[in-house]
Amino acid sequence: MIQERKITLEAASIDEALIEASRQWKLPIEELKAEVVSSEREGLFGLFGAKKLMIEVTASTRQDLTSRGLDFVNNILKLMDFEAEAEISETERNTIEIAGNDALDYVVGRYGDALRGMEYIVNLALRDPKNEPRLKIDSCGYRARRTKSLERLAEATARQAVKFGRPIRLDPMASWERWVIHTTLKDRDDVTTESIGEPPMRKVVIMPKYDPENMPAPGPATMRIRAQRELSRQNNNLNSQRRFRR
Repeated sequence: MIQERKITLEAASIDEALIEASRQWKLPIEELKAEVVSSEREGLFGLFGAKKLMIEVTASTRQDLTSRGLDFVNNILKLMDFEAEAEISETERNTIEIAGNDALDYVVGRYGDALRGMEYIVNLALRDPKNEPRLKIDSCGYRARRTKSLERLAEATARQAVKFGRPIRLDPMASWERWVIHTTLKDRDDVTTESIGEPPMRKVVIMPKYDPENMPAPGPATMRIRAQRELSRQNNNLNSQRRFRR
């Protein structure tokens, strides 16, 4: 988003106006443009004295994603009449933190759904995927608590996947939540993880690493599934042969 600032200054020259605008806005002179909009000579009947110039100075600057996101989120909170306000995090990069009376119940939502939805919309609306990192949104320390919960979920699901010898799909998650799952299990030698699907329904699958020497004997349910798959494969081959003969 390009923001344009304008100011009209009375000055003796364009250089003087540029210097004053640079001082007020704390911007380099190179980023400013100036144009004389009117001039008149001071003194008796305008015949004598120095010329007085009215100069319009313009600055076109691009806000970074975090600043744009801050304005966007605060507008959302205002439109929804929430008692909450967003600020740029002082400790986490590319992060906006929300605080206030409604920040936990309404902004976070059930299982973080509302917060995750807001983060998705903000990034979709404002972010340039090629040049900007994802903007993170937090509320009342939810991300830290969610991280701990995801780490426990990852370990528990990995144990289930190994125990029953089958892949387990988790619920759809935001990219940072999936990253927590992958990172938590990356050093285990008995499971592997993979993300599947498209946002916002992208999810993590936790799969056991099969070891033929230590694999338990397949149970009745597994044998039944294998038999159904083999029968389906044979039927497909038979149908293909019939179509070829025709």
